[in-house]
Amino acid sequence: MKKEDKLALLLEKLTWLRLPGMAETLSDILTAASNNNLTVLDVIDQLVDEETQSRTRRAVERRITAAKFPEINTVDGFNFNYDPSRKKLRSRYLALHEMAFLEKGINPIFLGKPGTGKTYLARSLAYAACQARKRVAVVSAPKLLNELHGAELHGAFERVARRFVRADLLMIDDFAVLAMDPAQANLAFQVISERYDYRRSTMITTNRPFKDWPKVFPDALNAQVIAERLTERSEHFVLDGKGFGTRGGQEAKS
Repeated sequence: MKKEDKLALLLEKLTWLRLPGMAETLSDILTAASNNNLTVLDVIDQLVDEETQSRTRRAVERRITAAKFPEINTVDGFNFNYDPSRKKLRSRYLALHEMAFLEKGINPIFLGKPGTGKTYLARSLAYAACQARKRVAVVSAPKLLNELHGAELHGAFERVARRFVRADLLMIDDFAVLAMDPAQANLAFQVISERYDYRRSTMITTNRPFKDWPKVFPDALNAQVIAERLTERSEHFVLDGKGFGTRGGQEAKS
């Protein structure tokens, strides 16, 4: 059998075995082996490394897709020197990127007026969690409640809620900003409480201090319990400096 035919057959086998990393780099590695007199062991070692890297990349891509980011933000695009409040939180925030907080069930809470970078920082941390191959769900509070309410009406609550409850990190943007009716408050309570029971990290952004949450929830006790479960194990980041009044990259990069 000719060398070309053997290579084509081997590529077919690697594809059938679902080893795309090896299949994609086989030709280049064999060429390098010939030029550099690599041993069979060296070739196998490189092929295994390529397959490992390929699987890692695909796992990260799946996590990012499953998280459903409305926009990708990364920490290198955030200007911590823009105002004193950003400088003050920098070291504590960057420490979260080591992901140890997930093992402890700590809830990152970003509090501040619009345009100060809350959402950007939260999304950046959620994106970093995806890079660490953690299960992440990103959603705004209105969308979360609407999805859960719709699922409840159609008898699919458990299935839909599973994505939000089981995620290693759930990011809820604009939590406790808009007033909730009793049904919505109950849905929020169910998700937050179950995540609390299993010590899963819930990250929120909000422009309302906790003392104002009774204005949003129809039951003051409900507001208190949710606030307590979010803050019992938490890391607070208060952004009270200058804001741009716009969301996304502009507020964070400038």
